[in-house]
Amino acid sequence: MYSIKKNLENERNPLVNRIVLIILSLFLGFMASLVDAIRIHQCLLISWRCLWYTLMTACLFLVFTFLGERLIAWFATEPKKTSYSKIRLFFSFDCNWKQFLLVMSVILLCWLPYLWLLYPGVLWYDTGQQLMQWFHLPNVFTDGSYWSDHHPVFDTLVFGLFAELGKMLGSVDIGLFICSAFLSILSAASFATIVLYCSCLGAKWRLSVVQMLFFALFPVIPVFSMSLVKDSVFMPFFIWFAIFCIEIVRSRGACLSKVSMAILFIVLFLLVGLTKKTGIYIALICCLVLLFMVSRYRLRLVVVFLVGLSTLTLFVPKVVFPAMNIQEGGKQEMLAIPFQQSALEVKRHEKNMDSHDLKVIYSILGKDVADRYQWWAADNVKGYTWDQSKDPLLGEYARIWAHGAIQYPQTYVEAYLALQEGWLGIPSYVGMGNTDSANLVLTVFLTGSDHAIVDNAAQMGLKMPGRYNYVQPIERRINQFEQLPVINLLFSKTIWTTWMFCFAIYEWCRSRRMRDIACVASYAATFLFLWISPATVTIEGIRYAMPMVILAPLMWGLLACNSAAARAAAEN
Repeated sequence: MYSIKKNLENERNPLVNRIVLIILSLFLGFMASLVDAIRIHQCLLISWRCLWYTLMTACLFLVFTFLGERLIAWFATEPKKTSYSKIRLFFSFDCNWKQFLLVMSVILLCWLPYLWLLYPGVLWYDTGQQLMQWFHLPNVFTDGSYWSDHHPVFDTLVFGLFAELGKMLGSVDIGLFICSAFLSILSAASFATIVLYCSCLGAKWRLSVVQMLFFALFPVIPVFSMSLVKDSVFMPFFIWFAIFCIEIVRSRGACLSKVSMAILFIVLFLLVGLTKKTGIYIALICCLVLLFMVSRYRLRLVVVFLVGLSTLTLFVPKVVFPAMNIQEGGKQEMLAIPFQQSALEVKRHEKNMDSHDLKVIYSILGKDVADRYQWWAADNVKGYTWDQSKDPLLGEYARIWAHGAIQYPQTYVEAYLALQEGWLGIPSYVGMGNTDSANLVLTVFLTGSDHAIVDNAAQMGLKMPGRYNYVQPIERRINQFEQLPVINLLFSKTIWTTWMFCFAIYEWCRSRRMRDIACVASYAATFLFLWISPATVTIEGIRYAMPMVILAPLMWGLLACNSAAARAAAEN
């Protein structure tokens, strides 16, 4: 009761309560102005433009926050009982199988046009490489005689097994389309779980409707959910894992009282780690946070943590991989950002650098590393494979990198900020200098439904070009629509990642007791791993942003349920 009264007092003193918000707004505005300068000038140039851009963006975030608060308050109230009475009888959002299947069916029905249009399924570049490994064909990572864990092996198994099913049915393309449909069903089920879980927590009817329609109609979600890419396999398991974490916090661990539930949590932990490389660390971080927040059944959480840690970091890479002749992914993925910073250092300051330092950098990255530097992505610098003979040089490279960071801090900051532009920049205009707002919005990728253009397509049995003549103009029109003024903010990567996260954490700290802050552990851990992304403004950036997009409605639900509870307590 004290916390509720305190919240009401805070609402009566907005100037005192908004100091943190103003500081946060100015910080986000300043960061947006920095990446704006890099986008325009190809270097970190502080000018008068940065000042007004900072103020304009800060004001925009303030408006975003105030509108978000109004929206959460609206979600926390019930419409009049006479409104939509027949619809409300049908869509009650009660926690039962009937309502679960109903919500899931609505989402899938809205997705059917995409599923038909994108037949036989959208293949991403990475998935093509995984399929080449499955069919023992030379690819970017191997010569075809073995597999690489550069992309999670579990995902390769999923795509490969569906490809084999297609061969049994007469066409690999058909098998991959079945995989696309299966992923759609799996994703729709996980989204329906979010809707009904929030309803069980006390979410009002209108919030449940908005959540359901968001998952059904926001175009980026259905297109990505049915795409044949490793992240679409990861997303459903991650959602269920995140919900399980929230329930553990809410019940103070009591939901683990049944052994079957503890086993289910272990399974979700493993699936999150097996389907995405960073999923391992997200799951481990969440478990560590839960250990400090849970008072009951802590031993079972310890068991989950140890089983997950030992399985994913010891048993799979040290026992399973050698037995199946699978090589672990290269170290270049973990070192993408330092490599990018070193590349820009060589590009800008080669003449002033120590000859020994240059020799080490050239030995690892190549003598043409400065020419290969691209400010928007690290792939051209880090490459896709790793030569283990470079391992002894990494210790010396760490020293050289640290020395460079001290000697040329602006260069290192610029290289880093440029990579993270997708999480900081605001899509405000197109056509000035080198700007391109298409890089800053959640564009859809549809043309991967043409399987005939995949490398080694004929050898793998991929023949169907899909409905390319329809798909290409539709993809172009959707992306053009997303870039319209004001609309581009709705589809902005920054809005759905950094801004939405900052808003959720700010509102959570304002309105909830801090002992429940662990409810956002999965959301926060996902946000942290955004900042090691090797590319954010390319199409690959969508893969990293999607977990934040799909968790946003769950955060809305938690905030709205708390707001509704506070209102009810105040009225009583």
